[in-house]
Amino acid sequence: MDEEPGTPGPAAGGLRIPPVVLKILVTVSVGTLTYVLTNLIDQSQEQLWQLALAVVIGGAVLIVQYMVDFEQRLGTVEVGQQRSGRHMAQLVDRGFSRVSEVTELFTALDAAGMPSHEVARLARSAAQVGAHGDGFLEKFVQAEITRLARMVTELTSQSADWPGENNDLLIELTRSARKSIHATSSFVETAFWDTATAAYYLEVQRDAIQEHGVEIKRLFMVKDREGLNDKLRHILELQQDAGIEVGVVVLPELPPRISAGATLDVVIFDEELYYEITHDVQGRNPSARLDAHGAQVARRMSRFGRLWDARLRTDAD
Repeated sequence: MDEEPGTPGPAAGGLRIPPVVLKILVTVSVGTLTYVLTNLIDQSQEQLWQLALAVVIGGAVLIVQYMVDFEQRLGTVEVGQQRSGRHMAQLVDRGFSRVSEVTELFTALDAAGMPSHEVARLARSAAQVGAHGDGFLEKFVQAEITRLARMVTELTSQSADWPGENNDLLIELTRSARKSIHATSSFVETAFWDTATAAYYLEVQRDAIQEHGVEIKRLFMVKDREGLNDKLRHILELQQDAGIEVGVVVLPELPPRISAGATLDVVIFDEELYYEITHDVQGRNPSARLDAHGAQVARRMSRFGRLWDARLRTDAD
């Protein structure tokens, strides 16, 4: 236990005297000494006055001790308050700094036309999920927030890359389109268009056409005439039923001025941003890229226009 301020501490290895007892002993000692001195100085005074004087002086000594104690305690409290005040001031300054930063961020979001209320909802929901503990759900949400933050951060330079095709992102891009979608498919995977993912993707495109008047053109590329089979024709019919304009290009039959260009899988949205899939030399290990650089988008649009003009006229066309 801490020692009472203003009182001497215990000697090393000695007996500790309680502060109140020590004050009483000092007072009694001073009073006794005063009584003895008054007897020696003036033997003619009555003992009653001598006793009274001793009590008064002893009491005065006791009061002085408590006043000294009080001053020391007050000094200790003031020091503590100063430290506490500095700590509180630091906390307040830090809090105001964070509030200022958050206000600045949300003001910038509003000024840029971004949905600040959705950002707030994301932060609030993430905090609620995190409050449940450090389980699998919390780790998954952390990973998703990190992934989204990384992608948006990369898009500040108008491009982003990641491994895999990311069909979920492709669907969200389709939902965001308001003018046009131009798509090429260099490797026609007929099995894909029989999957539930493809059916959902086709439905989202249908909604974009019907709800927002988006013009969609899709160009399929085949390696030879044998690729233009009944399965592909069925795919073309499904696309047309959804309101999509379709075309087929036989790569070996392209004019030299067109065949020299790249034949990548690309989807161009509103002529402002494109989503591109690239593969390794064996046609495997796909990776996706988003790019909004004007010159790159214009180059992809020009390439698509030349290929579209060179498409075959099919029964489904």
